[in-house]
Amino acid sequence: MYERWLQEEMNWIGAYCSKIRRQALCITAPLILVGSAVLIGALTAFGGGSAADFGYGAFSGFVVGALICGIYLMVLLPALRPKRYGKKIDRCVRGLSLSEGEKEELAREMLEADEGHRISYTITGPGAKGTPGRFVLTPHFAFLEGSYPYAILVRLSDLAVIRRSQEQKTATEHRAKSKTIYRFTLYTIGFYRKDRFQRGLTDKDLPDESFGFFDVHIRERVMELLAGTGIRLE
Repeated sequence: MYERWLQEEMNWIGAYCSKIRRQALCITAPLILVGSAVLIGALTAFGGGSAADFGYGAFSGFVVGALICGIYLMVLLPALRPKRYGKKIDRCVRGLSLSEGEKEELAREMLEADEGHRISYTITGPGAKGTPGRFVLTPHFAFLEGSYPYAILVRLSDLAVIRRSQEQKTATEHRAKSKTIYRFTLYTIGFYRKDRFQRGLTDKDLPDESFGFFDVHIRERVMELLAGTGIRLE
């Protein structure tokens, strides 16, 4: 059951990975090749060079573009393997130290969760690039995937209180010759475990786990589902 659930999760993110791969191979890479060939060819001919000089320049640009594409694809394609995301989820589950029986229970609940306990959305914040996100609530677990870190799993029986909050954040996007600074609000849900005081933590310390959302409406939809768990909300 657990392996089946991981496969379902890999199939879900696999659709997005395939889309990005197609864009990279069919759109981005050809544009880089053509653009670099035309640019360097034009620069070569700009100084009064002949048509042959333009051809040599264009060929050199194509070679440079091929090198850039090679590096780009070597970095991008391995990161888009669905198995990589499956390993992230498995690592997240292992972080809760679940027994084999609990892992099977988790998988069964996740596979049986109906649409009334799932919220699917597209992440549209800085650097998100349209990554899909999804929240799933089961009788014993709350699971968020698609954000950072990619997978966050919370066991409901561990929790004493759930608190909503928000933080002002700054993100920087670097480009070839410029950078753009984004200021945005991150809407969060903090999960506080029952054993915090035994572990030397107080209410003023950071939550044990937290979900982050760029969209306050999605955060509130998640809170509405969590309200049904009977855990105290603040």
